[in-house]
Amino acid sequence: MKKYSLGNVGVIVYDNGKFDIDNGKTANKTTGEDRPNFEVNVDGNSLMLLDDKGFSLADCIQEGNKLTLRYESKAENLEVTAALENISGAVVQTNTIKNTGNESIKLTRFSSAFVENIAHSDEDVWYNKDIVIHICHSKWQCEGQWRTYTPSDLGLCPATTHSWERESYRISSLGSWCTGNFYPLVIIENKTDNNAFFMETEGSHSWQIKLTVFGGYVSPSLAVEATSCDEGLGGWYYDLKPGESYRAERAFYGTVCGGFEEAVKTVNAFKRADSTVKPFIPLVFNDYMDCIWGSQKPEYIIPLIDKAAEAGCEYFCIDGGWQWNKNGWGKGDWIPRTEYFSEVTFKDLADRMKEKGLIPGIWFEFDACSETAELFRNDKDAVIRRYDRAVGGAMHFYNFKNKNVRNYLTEKVREFYDMGYRFIKNDYNQSTGIGCTNTYDGDSPAEGLIENTNAFYDFIDSLYEKFPGLVIENCGSGALRCDNKTLRRFTLQSTSDQELYINNPSIVMGSESVMPPEKAGIWAYPYPTVLGEHDDFVPSEEYIKERADGKETAFNMVTAMMGVMYLSGRIDLCDEKNFELIKQSVEIYKDIREYIPKSRPIYPTGMHSINQKEIASMGLLSEDRLMIAVWNTDDKECEASIDLSGYIPKDYAVNRVYSHKETEFSLENGQLKAVLEGKSAVWFEIM
Repeated sequence: MKKYSLGNVGVIVYDNGKFDIDNGKTANKTTGEDRPNFEVNVDGNSLMLLDDKGFSLADCIQEGNKLTLRYESKAENLEVTAALENISGAVVQTNTIKNTGNESIKLTRFSSAFVENIAHSDEDVWYNKDIVIHICHSKWQCEGQWRTYTPSDLGLCPATTHSWERESYRISSLGSWCTGNFYPLVIIENKTDNNAFFMETEGSHSWQIKLTVFGGYVSPSLAVEATSCDEGLGGWYYDLKPGESYRAERAFYGTVCGGFEEAVKTVNAFKRADSTVKPFIPLVFNDYMDCIWGSQKPEYIIPLIDKAAEAGCEYFCIDGGWQWNKNGWGKGDWIPRTEYFSEVTFKDLADRMKEKGLIPGIWFEFDACSETAELFRNDKDAVIRRYDRAVGGAMHFYNFKNKNVRNYLTEKVREFYDMGYRFIKNDYNQSTGIGCTNTYDGDSPAEGLIENTNAFYDFIDSLYEKFPGLVIENCGSGALRCDNKTLRRFTLQSTSDQELYINNPSIVMGSESVMPPEKAGIWAYPYPTVLGEHDDFVPSEEYIKERADGKETAFNMVTAMMGVMYLSGRIDLCDEKNFELIKQSVEIYKDIREYIPKSRPIYPTGMHSINQKEIASMGLLSEDRLMIAVWNTDDKECEASIDLSGYIPKDYAVNRVYSHKETEFSLENGQLKAVLEGKSAVWFEIM
């Protein structure tokens, strides 16, 4: 056994080649089966172990914060390299497998990471301890929903006296909406030892995180494995030719002293360090959500441009509905609809925005292609196909391995860039299913999808190179495609398409545990319209009276102040009181947003599940201040009593307050108390 120090992370490498993260309590408890920190299947056969028939450690080399372990399997003519790197406290593992023989090898499983001895110490066995497992559920308009389970809740408990016992629980995603069911992160908290382990995997394609119980009562062990390369995930396999190498997606993991919040702190620190775009928080008005809903007409857009500028916004994004194809309705050609934009052009709208001090923005859905699109008609390989048939229903998906597709989309971006557009909201509104078979020299749909998503990432990277100053938002019907490999390339990530303001706190709280707050785009839509009732909308007397107290507006703005404010709603029709509340919030937000990239999310009252009626709170804590939102999602007045003593010094005081009216509150010895009306919110800055 040898210990390596990768900065602030210790790695224990045992003589057989197995390694553990050193948390001061880890012990190598495996007996009988010694498993490497990756899993490999060939021709569908079971995994290979650390033994004469499987893998042996060939060498282990450290260079600074990097540790590279190389394994050989002479029986299968395979070589696996596991490269470990410490980035801001997280261990990033990248596995590469090479065929060292003279014949092709059919890989049917190759994992990104496998870590055993989770939640284990010498004093006791893990299943007798106070272990909880945090899993982040997700669906459209209901993202970021963390739930906490015991191992037994998930069927993870030893049950036999046989050392070969093995039982698993999986969270997974199939297709390109990679965060449409779960976010690919698990946090395992050991409340007895006060430490937590986390693991996350990457890639906007099929993936799986598996928690496994090994060893029964004889040698009990809990392991976590992440993979995108598995036969059970869309029929993945890869024909590895002689001399060829294949690299799995990255996974990252680590242990922290503390619980859920400390794990989130490290996850966000890694993602900040790993991002390919610099922190930048634009204040954008977008005309879609609870606003004009894609009814893009100049007579609707222009008043919103003027009012957004008056409110203090910096960017204005024209959302979906502006586009047409040469041969009719659809996406893919990205031609402005002549019925609406002939007399007033997009150049005219850009000039209007710039005249008002706004930077123009436009919506695209780069992947989407209708059958009316020119590229679809002229180039069969322009879209991804599965078994020679275009993937999708009424809408198909562009093939980013196709040079004609990349060139065409690049020139469309150039057209708008030359008019002055410097912001793109890129959407993604359906999943490919298991994948495609025309993007590489093979017929595994899952591998085809991996190939296409990697080509998509290259395309996005190329836009930044070609168009200086371009800001790109990532949207996937909200946050249904927001894994870290995608997230790291975008300035702004939509957290949801949620239409009801009362539901947004739950989504924002959960979302900022998986993405840095400075990337979390949060809709605020004061003076909302309902989809289907938005055309030629005129507020009724009842509508105006309902919002006269400003509660709904302030609630929206408080939520948006906790990340990247993304303003919408019919603010051009606001009464004076509500518009003043918007301007007041924007002014505060511009003053405090520089602290958001320096802050970590805290949850003093715990996570808030959607549809719960209660007091909820979330803070952004930095070295010298705490910005905290308190929401009352109940219909009736409630008193909030929030213990902040574990986060701030006792001499901290409230510096600023924002709400729809003066709020009764006190802060003594770290105890924040406030009275909130039903369905209201208040924001505090504590310094």
